[in-house]
Amino acid sequence: MNRPELPWDIAVVGLGINAVHQTSREVEETIRRCRQTFVIDVSLGVVDYLKTLCPSVTDLMPKYSTETHRRLIYRRMASEVVAAATQNAPVCFATYGHPKTYCHPTTLIQRTARVLGLKVEVLAGISSLDTLLIDLDIDPGVDGLQVYDATDVVVRRRPLQTDVSCVIMQAPIVLEAYNRRGAPAIDNLRLLQNYLAEFYPLTHDVVLVISKTHPLLESIRQSIPLGKLASSLATRQGSLIGTLFIPPLKHREVMDQKLADRMKLPGRKGVARPGTTIPRRSGRPPIGPRDE
Repeated sequence: MNRPELPWDIAVVGLGINAVHQTSREVEETIRRCRQTFVIDVSLGVVDYLKTLCPSVTDLMPKYSTETHRRLIYRRMASEVVAAATQNAPVCFATYGHPKTYCHPTTLIQRTARVLGLKVEVLAGISSLDTLLIDLDIDPGVDGLQVYDATDVVVRRRPLQTDVSCVIMQAPIVLEAYNRRGAPAIDNLRLLQNYLAEFYPLTHDVVLVISKTHPLLESIRQSIPLGKLASSLATRQGSLIGTLFIPPLKHREVMDQKLADRMKLPGRKGVARPGTTIPRRSGRPPIGPRDE
């Protein structure tokens, strides 16, 4: 198959969370134009699907060997991709989710390629953060959104705003540098729980979300009191995946009412409710912007 000359040596692409059903046309076309594709994805049918787009597909999942430091695993993956690009470019590195959202091999590939004079093209994919917003029916434009890595929160003691929705990524593997099988380490989970308890009461419900990876599956949403977070994660039948969502304790009050008033709809005679400038038609349900 003849391929036109491409302006890059390595394509790094995201396949989305929901198996092949979230792969964009842009990503598909890019994979078709590569001579070899390396993939990290355990979703059903992904490798077979990629083989219909690219003549050579290499599954990198076996490199996730147990009892191995994660950084070493990522370095081996990146090295294999870059080595192939120096010999038979263009090649593609395809990962589940978004290639710049908790995907360290992407960073390693970019750094190495820069040293070797190789060009890299990165294409977006749907991340677990995107699917979480759908799974929980959340619009971050309401209260804002703070996103942290679980380990980073603990080791840097990140201050959390309790009036802003909070997403904690990779909570089940907090403070775990090695790729291990079995249940999460309860001691590490307690450290995370205790730190979150400095900001939120132990009775505050948090939600563990595992987005579906196939259209026939359902996303998992488990509400957990913060005081039982560690024990709940440690007993999830060895599950090492999931994203933690912490709803805000309260909504932040308007601090500059004069500026806030500028954003309200102008009142119109006959359609505004008493005491509000938001137009309401008689008999209609209370939809649209809130009065406050």
